[in-house]
Amino acid sequence: MVKRSIIIACLLCLFSNCFAQGNNSLIGPAQKEIDELTHRLVESHLNVEVSPSAIEHDMNTIQADGCWLDINYDTVVIAFPAGKHLERLKEMAVAYRRPDSKYCGSKYLLDKILLGFDYYYKKQPVSKNWWHIDIGAPQDYMAALILLKGKIDKQLLFHYSSYLKDRTGNHAHKGKNRTWVSDVTIHKGCIEDDLNLIRIGFESIASTLKIIPEQGDEGIKIDGSFHQHRAQLYSGGYGMSMMDDLAKYIKLADGTEFSSVFTPDKKKILSDVLLKGHQLFGYRKAFDFGTVGRNITRNNSVSNISVSTLDLMMQNDPDNIAAYQEWKKHIDGAPFPISGNKYFWKSDIMVYHGKNYYLSAKVVSARTVGTEMINMENFRGYNLPLGATNIMTTGKEYKNIYPVWDWTKIPGTTAIQNQDSAKLTGYLFGTNNFGGGVSNGKSGIIAYEHNYKGLRAKKAYFFMEDAMFCLGTDIVFNSPEYVATSVNQCFFAGNMTVGTNNVAKTYMKDVEVENPTWVYHDNVGYIFPSGGNVVVCTRTQIGSWRNINIDGDEKKLSGDIFNIWINHGKKPVNESYCYIVVPDKSLMDFHSFMTRNRCKVVKNNKNVQAIRNDAKQIYAIVFYTPGTIDMGNGMVVSSDKKVLLYIEKKKGGYKISAADPLYCQKSVHLKLNNMAVSLIFPTDAFTGSTVTRYYKN
Repeated sequence: MVKRSIIIACLLCLFSNCFAQGNNSLIGPAQKEIDELTHRLVESHLNVEVSPSAIEHDMNTIQADGCWLDINYDTVVIAFPAGKHLERLKEMAVAYRRPDSKYCGSKYLLDKILLGFDYYYKKQPVSKNWWHIDIGAPQDYMAALILLKGKIDKQLLFHYSSYLKDRTGNHAHKGKNRTWVSDVTIHKGCIEDDLNLIRIGFESIASTLKIIPEQGDEGIKIDGSFHQHRAQLYSGGYGMSMMDDLAKYIKLADGTEFSSVFTPDKKKILSDVLLKGHQLFGYRKAFDFGTVGRNITRNNSVSNISVSTLDLMMQNDPDNIAAYQEWKKHIDGAPFPISGNKYFWKSDIMVYHGKNYYLSAKVVSARTVGTEMINMENFRGYNLPLGATNIMTTGKEYKNIYPVWDWTKIPGTTAIQNQDSAKLTGYLFGTNNFGGGVSNGKSGIIAYEHNYKGLRAKKAYFFMEDAMFCLGTDIVFNSPEYVATSVNQCFFAGNMTVGTNNVAKTYMKDVEVENPTWVYHDNVGYIFPSGGNVVVCTRTQIGSWRNINIDGDEKKLSGDIFNIWINHGKKPVNESYCYIVVPDKSLMDFHSFMTRNRCKVVKNNKNVQAIRNDAKQIYAIVFYTPGTIDMGNGMVVSSDKKVLLYIEKKKGGYKISAADPLYCQKSVHLKLNNMAVSLIFPTDAFTGSTVTRYYKN
């Protein structure tokens, strides 16, 4: 028995030695997995350039206790001044590990890095913004620390790593916030050789690859849009960053045991949200400014997806290599690969793509959050979700224009012309029940009832025939301030041609022209069939990022701006407007469009807005109240519900697309002349989407 006990004791001792650094250390295949993941993470962090002069400065100015005198470690505000300390440590760690760095392997630099780690670990500065503590600071900290793995004593490495926390158990972290905290957990697991932590991190990231049905809950939606911060469209900003994370971590896990958490179904969800969502919000190097939330007030934050993410997706999703390749070509300037129209019914936005243009309109409803002002970012963004449009043919029209924008004239919006009226506090929650869109995949309509800050209007956007027809009616405002509908406000391309009283004239900058019949600028034509008090001007506008973001640069910027709007005057009562945007046309082609345009505005009043196309026998209608409308040419349409309709007359019948703008109606009963039609609206996750049916006469 004694001999047997000795053998057992020896085996236990041998087993214990396999975990030389405690329960977290492994040998064999498991350790090889961790070493491979660590190597991949280290390589990703080394893929940045560092400035030798900055490293020299940081080494020479760090104090004996490990702090820098120019950094405030004690002030507790929403911002995080101490974050600069971690940014410097990360840059120094990169310089220490990069083979091509003059500081590679420098003991002197390593000693300085450890001084900095020691100071920060003891001090552990705080912020009033939870994000810096849970995510921002740990991300810089983990990057610097993993670069020291294998270069410093394990006990010291584990000591510093205890600062990093696994916060994946906090169910409040959703969407992009979950991938952020999961990233920290994976790094912590690799630093500490903890296979279980790594597994938890990967499973947590994979958990975001699911459709979130509940409106108001954050994540990927069934229509291909993405929500963050309640029911707020954030396919840009948070959503774009999350897509980058998912592509990166699927590739990181490839060839390891953790790849199994990314099942085929989960990969399919990622593929769909990219190709049927993100791709449709982008145009060349630009992204729709209505999808980025408060990121619109950050320099260079309204950009299309990174081509490196698409490169990763070609490896992660080989079945769709051709689609990603076409997407990359488009970002580099090729025509858009998928023309057509889509309404994102979870997010109140419609997009319309031609080969060389992008149009969109974003509205708001009681089911969505329009935009946000958090941390004093986007404090002039009140009008952003209130019918804003993107009009692009080059993709450069709005690139970093936002510091010099007049935020009372965001394209497509009808707004009070008082700068204070554009101020936003917190979230802009939609209050109107009527707001929705109908789409047959090629054409569509989006409309909503506007009632914000005492200004009322009914606004509709018809996307058809490679143009956008914009109708507004029932515009009422009781205060003695001007109200205007902005048609566009973009960078000036050098000249514009204006048609007035059958006379066309070309203008350069610094001009203002009133009451044009049409305007042509930068491959886009604008037509005003109903007239109105239209103003078009070109002028230099001045501003700074600080004007719209408390952390923005104070430097004064200027830009030559093309600005066109319809002035409704003070205290408007039952005012209306109509204008047509015709993109991707030469001046000659634009004249041809005006000559041959068969689309006619039939009605534009508080009850109904409607357009017909005589040549193609198409009828597009917004019923704000149940009723009947004579569309002309022998077509009379009746509806017993508020509804959006797109009707195409086909041989022997009609193709009818309908959508419920209230998101609560079960059905609609229509009459097309003497033909009775009943349509059942989609339910559950598809509530608000389009139903399309073909009916024979």
